[in-house]
Amino acid sequence: MTRSTLLRAIVSEIESMKKPILLLGILFLTIVILFGVRAAVSNRLSTSGVALGRLQDEFAKYRTQNIQLKEKIYSLSSLSHVSSEAAKLGFVESKANFALTRSYPIALKQ
Repeated sequence: MTRSTLLRAIVSEIESMKKPILLLGILFLTIVILFGVRAAVSNRLSTSGVALGRLQDEFAKYRTQNIQLKEKIYSLSSLSHVSSEAAKLGFVESKANFALTRSYPIALKQ
């Protein structure tokens, strides 16, 4: 092999290697871009998760507060509580019964 044929063989080898190097470069660039997108999406999801956790905590707090208020309404509107409050205010139970003896007409001569 002469020097010129050896040089031509090396040049043809290098030219044939340009296509795989270009393909590998494109693949590497795609991988880097996809890692960047993945990091951005993960960051966005993690901050959304913090906000979601805070909202769930507020929801649980309001749910327990709502249950406590319902129980308070039930206890304040019970008949025993209402009668004891009425007695404190001076209301007394009427002992006299009354009845209507005669019915009154609602409309006269229709």
